[in-house]
Amino acid sequence: MKTATIKRRTIAILPMAGVCLLAAVGTTAARAATDMTFVTVAGAGGAPLNVMEMGNPSGPEILFIHGMGMSYLSFQPQYQSTTLARDFRIVAMDLRGHGASAKPWRTEDVQPSSIWADDIAAVIGAKQLQKPVIVAWSFGGFVTADYVRKYGHADIAGINFVGTLAGLVKQAPPVGRMTPEQLKRRSAMQTSGNMLDKLTIVEETTQLFEFSGMTPEYRELMVNMGVMVPAYFRKAFAGSDLDHRDVTPNLKGLPILVTMGEFDIAQSSEAYARLKQALSWASFSEYADTGHLPFAQNPERFNRELSEFVREHAPSP
Repeated sequence: MKTATIKRRTIAILPMAGVCLLAAVGTTAARAATDMTFVTVAGAGGAPLNVMEMGNPSGPEILFIHGMGMSYLSFQPQYQSTTLARDFRIVAMDLRGHGASAKPWRTEDVQPSSIWADDIAAVIGAKQLQKPVIVAWSFGGFVTADYVRKYGHADIAGINFVGTLAGLVKQAPPVGRMTPEQLKRRSAMQTSGNMLDKLTIVEETTQLFEFSGMTPEYRELMVNMGVMVPAYFRKAFAGSDLDHRDVTPNLKGLPILVTMGEFDIAQSSEAYARLKQALSWASFSEYADTGHLPFAQNPERFNRELSEFVREHAPSP
């Protein structure tokens, strides 16, 4: 499909994006959504955070934290899993700047590590979660490291890092295989007030992450989620310190599962090897011929491994 064609289609759906995200994913998703409940939780500084819950209220708890430019809907292949919904209490948040959560524009409301830590703590507290397993995908890994930096890990049962090194070891910037010129161009377009720039860069990002077998509905969903992150938020976030190497020693003793695709563009083989050495006690699950979304590209395997990890480490409430 040509980019220009996709742009025209995206522009056509923009007025409905905030209302019809679920409608875009088809009848199956609509049925799954009927089991979802939503609350607004006051995060750091009182910022409203959109929080979804579904599944078995008496089951072990899983808190899903999505990546940059996405939302709780990224994990749709998990929410639609009969096994996960039957056996586990599932909670997911829209990070600030994303989805239906607050869209701050001041640097002091976006960059400090404590802001992201406090948001996660607020969700855990408001939902009265008892030692959940956190599933932290991509940028979600970084904010989970922010949480551990400030609060430790006594109140969580484990972390499933997915497609992320979380700044726990020395690494190039995310999407580290791009040239400096390409990264500079991306940053300029992501922070531009020109809506056409936003549509272009969202489409290019979707192309980076798409995989064989991705449904048109899920692809459309990714585009819509990307469009919902405003340029002023990205501008305020630009230059944030994503180095969490000070957190790595504090993870010792916490059950950790690292899920990584063979062709994940957000990591290099050298940095990934450093992560394996730094988290020597952790379990590593590597997906051949897989990119940045192993939970969507191979949901059966991902859901099975997540279920096993949660059953082993997370207590029932």
